[in-house]
Amino acid sequence: MNRWLSFLSSVLALVAGSSFALASDKSELILGVFPYVSPAQLIAFHTPLKDHLAKTLQRQVSLVTAPDYESFVERTRQGQHDIILTAPHLGRLAETRDGYKRLAMTSHTVQGIFLTRKDSNIQKIEDLRGKSVMIAQRTSIIYQMAEQLLRDKGLVPGETVTIIDTHTFNNAMHAPLRGEADASVTGTLLWQVLGAEQKDQVRVIGTTDEAPGFMMMANKRIPRQDVEAIKNILLNYHNVAGSAPYFSVTGYKSFQNIDDKVMKKLDPYTRNM
Repeated sequence: MNRWLSFLSSVLALVAGSSFALASDKSELILGVFPYVSPAQLIAFHTPLKDHLAKTLQRQVSLVTAPDYESFVERTRQGQHDIILTAPHLGRLAETRDGYKRLAMTSHTVQGIFLTRKDSNIQKIEDLRGKSVMIAQRTSIIYQMAEQLLRDKGLVPGETVTIIDTHTFNNAMHAPLRGEADASVTGTLLWQVLGAEQKDQVRVIGTTDEAPGFMMMANKRIPRQDVEAIKNILLNYHNVAGSAPYFSVTGYKSFQNIDDKVMKKLDPYTRNM
């Protein structure tokens, strides 16, 4: 009798465990998006993706961000996100340091664009000697590439050119027009959606190297089957009816697979993190 009760208890425990697993499969997913624009813009940009994931997976998905890159990196390290949409080098850091798994990357490329007022006497990067440049987020890949371009042109950040930090690339983009800096650096995504009237008031004086697109990564606690399901959803999202506005607004074009070659290219940008 005791052996039968023990066997029955084991079966009930297994059933209870299975029920819990099934319930947890439908638990809320936290999608963390790195703060490359303001929170309001992030919500506007990425709510369609959040809603598509929730509908397809049949589970709640919440969209969160952080006040700055450093906070986002730390929250990623702490495992506060189930999925992250992040800068390319931060995706590589999440993989190598925190064990995140690859989902997909955007098909666009990341590049910094140097801007100044069209009515200024600044025509090229070398003309920034003795001037000020506003750039967002010191740990961003665009910031690192912009500093490297300045050095390649014979300018020393903090010595022969003043760097002004700010929170978002959108804020930096408008700095010359607001008189907050002689020049600024923004990303190609924001430059592409800048209104024609404002574009007519600024001059592009240089561009950085290009880097791979944004990365979507899954926390190591996410089961493999869920990782594969989310990956397939992302890779096919551009084929879904009604998805075109999302890719048009964000500039991402589509999601694609992440390979080793792309990831290894990002290692130099993670060394100071």
